[in-house]
Amino acid sequence: MKFYLSFGGGVNSVAMMLMFLDQKEEFEAIFVDHETDWPETYEYFEMFQGWLKEHGHQPIITIKATSLYDYALSKSMVPATYPRWCTRQFKLSPIMKYYKKPCFNMLGIASDESKRAKLSVEKGVENRFPLIEADIDRDGCKQIILGHGLPLPMKSGCYICPFQRRDQWVELRTKHPDLFCKAQQLEKKNMEYRESKGKVPLTLSPTKKPLNVLVNEDQMKLFEEMEYPPCHCGL
Repeated sequence: MKFYLSFGGGVNSVAMMLMFLDQKEEFEAIFVDHETDWPETYEYFEMFQGWLKEHGHQPIITIKATSLYDYALSKSMVPATYPRWCTRQFKLSPIMKYYKKPCFNMLGIASDESKRAKLSVEKGVENRFPLIEADIDRDGCKQIILGHGLPLPMKSGCYICPFQRRDQWVELRTKHPDLFCKAQQLEKKNMEYRESKGKVPLTLSPTKKPLNVLVNEDQMKLFEEMEYPPCHCGL
């Protein structure tokens, strides 16, 4: 059966791919682009594609999906921790349509995160966890990447992911105020829609605090350069 590698652009999937390349395994790497990853992830992806070409390896196949952000905005929805409709609709579904079954789907979950791994066979696709099988933890993944002379990528994920910690939202507000504005606009539209239907408003943070409140909590502007860049979204 064919082996597919689910590439997200984070530490685990990069290390898993490098491990398989070193072992000269035959596989096809797939990246689903729903246009809502952090800019740093796209930058790393392009750099890594160049590295693969330079070293004579096959490129990662990109599957273009509908924009997750545009879809959520059109539906007045926000991604949720449960049910994780965004993952299923904008990651898993495009992959399942692309794969030629039966096949193995290799997922980058490190050995110290093994509780996240779930063995399953769905519609001819069997999940495999090579990092766990090789007993490679998160630190081991980092060593594999650095050992190939590559920089470490940031944690992969959408810039509107509800699993993001407060410091990640602060980082988004600081580095990418335009994307933070978009996240605020999505959150505001969802809250207004739910309130109009008599439903409990939802926020992008599991703390149930709106983003503008969340990022400004305990904010100490010790130096002028630590202040947030200007935001023009009007929220």
